Amino acid sequence: MGATAITVLAGARIVAMASAPAADATRHLVAGSSVLFWAFGTWLFPALIAAGVWRHIVHKVPLAYEAALWAIIFPLGMYSVASYSLKAEDHLPIAGAIGDVEGWLALAAWAVTFTAMLYHLYATLLREPPLPSAPAMAESSGGP
Repeated sequence: MGATAITVLAGARIVAMASAPAADATRHLVAGSSVLFWAFGTWLFPALIAAGVWRHIVHKVPLAYEAALWAIIFPLGMYSVASYSLKAEDHLPIAGAIGDVEGWLALAAWAVTFTAMLYHLYATLLREPPLPSAPAMAESSGGP
C-alpha cells in the first residue's frame, strides 16, 4: 500500500509540473494512472483489516509492540498525503475527503504505536531486572 501511495504522490507531482513537451505529452496518462493506483490502494484497506482480524482475533496472536508495526504506520500516512495531492492536482474531492479521515486515522495509529514503543523501551531497557531469589542463588553457588 505504501508503494501505491508513493506512486500516486509522484504522479500528482508530475501532473502539477510546468508545461514542457514531455510533461504535456504524458500528463493525462499519468493523471489516469494515479487515480488507478489510488483506487487500488483504497481497495487494499478491507484486505488489510481482514488480515488483521484473521491474525489477532481468529488466531488469537496477541497485539504487542514490534518494530515491524512502523511498516504499517508509514503507508497509512503516505496514503493520506497521496490523497491530498490527488485532490489538489486531479480535482477529486472524494480523494480529499478520504484523505482527511485517513490522516486522522494515521495520526492515531502513529500515537498508539509510539506510546507502545516507549513502554516497550521502558520495560526492556530502563527497568531494573528483578533480584534473583534465595533458592536460585544457593543452587548457582553449588553448595547446600
